[in-house]
Amino acid sequence: MPELSSRIRRPEEFREVYHRVYREPPYHEDAAAADGFARQLADHAALPGFCVTTVGDGSEPGGLGGFAYGVHREAGWWHPRAADPAPPWLRRPLFYVYELAVVRELRGRGYGRELLDLLLADRTEPFAVLAASSRASARELYRRWGWTKVGELTGPPHGVDLLALPLTPRL
Repeated sequence: MPELSSRIRRPEEFREVYHRVYREPPYHEDAAAADGFARQLADHAALPGFCVTTVGDGSEPGGLGGFAYGVHREAGWWHPRAADPAPPWLRRPLFYVYELAVVRELRGRGYGRELLDLLLADRTEPFAVLAASSRASARELYRRWGWTKVGELTGPPHGVDLLALPLTPRL
């Protein structure tokens, strides 16, 4: 069962799950990329509005099998690698989902959806935004879950879309 938190326990487990997930196609990321992720996670965890959801792997008490995390971003923030400015209706506070990662053994059981749903359930921002590779199977899941394309990132890697999801009714 996914759990919500505002802090990271055992950061090395997050790095390991990230590495297991993102070394697979279409990403093919190496250990150095996982190390970079771990540094980024530590930086983000120190920001106001940081939130993480986790799911256990079932192998030991507290073992990590997946996670999703994001950070509140103030009005006017937009991804620094975005090819174009944010659409006018997105120039408001938003919640940026930096990662969703579920190990292969737990996929297909609804954990990814539960992790995101719990992460976004009580957010006060009107929109959530995330980046997704157009080559990843998760991209189609996001579309089915209501996320819509609002932009693209400049590469490398190429083919990464910015997706948005309304969290509260538009005024």
